[in-house]
Amino acid sequence: MNVYCKGIIFQMDLAVDSVVKLMDTLSDEDLNIKPTAEKWSIGELLAHMSVISKADFLIGLGASEEELDHYYEVTKPESNLNSIAATLIDNYSFLRNSISELQEEELLRETTSFFGAVHSRYEWLLDTQSHFFHHRGQLHAMLVHVLKRNPDVKLFE
Repeated sequence: MNVYCKGIIFQMDLAVDSVVKLMDTLSDEDLNIKPTAEKWSIGELLAHMSVISKADFLIGLGASEEELDHYYEVTKPESNLNSIAATLIDNYSFLRNSISELQEEELLRETTSFFGAVHSRYEWLLDTQSHFFHHRGQLHAMLVHVLKRNPDVKLFE
């Protein structure tokens, strides 16, 4: 694996592990809590997070909007913590394995997303990491500020 990707994957390993640990502090009933009326519930946020890794990789491969819609439809986890955690781990494993197979030339190849963004696959990986970290921060804030819990989960090394 490319040395730069290795570092990103290491950080993503930590992030996915921390999200699973944050999920361990929740109950299935907590998934329905919606801190802000027009925003996602905790369960909706976690369901989204569970599909990010593979979805962003597919976008980086040039998947069409229809292909992404189909992916979301067939991959959406059930509304319980076990299903969401399994989906998160499966989709992250897909990303991890797929990235490790790419040679430098493939990592640097640019693709255009269905919404017009042009990035190399390496840049898509950085975007995936940022996307996942962004939502992990939202989840942590929901636990602390809405549920009034101190999850005592390490988010960074």
